[in-house]
Amino acid sequence: MEIKTPKTFVTSDKAHASLFNSMVDTLVENDHIFKEKLEDIKNETLINLDKENSIKDATVSGMDYPNGITLMNIGSDNETGYPTKFGFVKNEKLNNYRFTQYYYGNGNETGGHYLNTGIWYRHWYISSGWTEWHKISGFRHSNISTTGKQLLTKGEYQKVLFNRKIKDSHGAFDIKNNRFICPENGMYLVNVGIYIDSFQRYANFELSVYLNGKRYKNIAHHRQSPASPSDTLSLSFGLYGTANVPANKGDYIEIYMYVGYDGETSRYISDNPGWYNYFDIMEMGGRNFPRV
Repeated sequence: MEIKTPKTFVTSDKAHASLFNSMVDTLVENDHIFKEKLEDIKNETLINLDKENSIKDATVSGMDYPNGITLMNIGSDNETGYPTKFGFVKNEKLNNYRFTQYYYGNGNETGGHYLNTGIWYRHWYISSGWTEWHKISGFRHSNISTTGKQLLTKGEYQKVLFNRKIKDSHGAFDIKNNRFICPENGMYLVNVGIYIDSFQRYANFELSVYLNGKRYKNIAHHRQSPASPSDTLSLSFGLYGTANVPANKGDYIEIYMYVGYDGETSRYISDNPGWYNYFDIMEMGGRNFPRV
């Protein structure tokens, strides 16, 4: 970049001419300083790495990346640790101690292929290496209901048979086993509703979230003891609760119910529609931090 100095302004009014020429000299001097700064910059601009120089293996050390801001294409041959098959990577690297990598999944979404889109990031630090991928966009959502009545066995914990999909954005709900399978490490918001066909007898009902086959949180509890017990008079009610569940990829979340009651008349989960009986799971991102 060549910087040219303008000609000196000449006028009979020497005072004004001197003032104007001084201002121009300052601007020219600033341009020279700016030019020198630009020449000192090394890879501070965005560089699109070609196919040959792109780092396709996500396990490669962060020290192997160039400093600066770089873009890399990730194609269908991706089998090495990036979150999806199709997308691109933006690297923001100041040095081996300050490096953040973003992955943008931007494949085709037609036909409901929502798995192809989303945004993830991770950090590199020279002494600890790469962190896990942390998701910040493209979260899953499942809303599952029931079909027909379900008998509640007296004195037992039993799984609620959620088996009717209303919404399952990424196919994470396993209808056969009545469970949500976590597709990513992170936090999941679980909302559950159950409507119970019961009677005017003493009864005790507990609704729990199970994680990997073990009770994780009790989210609703109802105990009744009518003054005038009856095995024929209805006393139906709803159990509703919510919980945050931290989980890892591949963990599964289920809903279990305990019921105890007097008398011999059976209790059921009703056959009410999805605004009464629902298992609603929203992926929230974040991290599943270790227990202390």
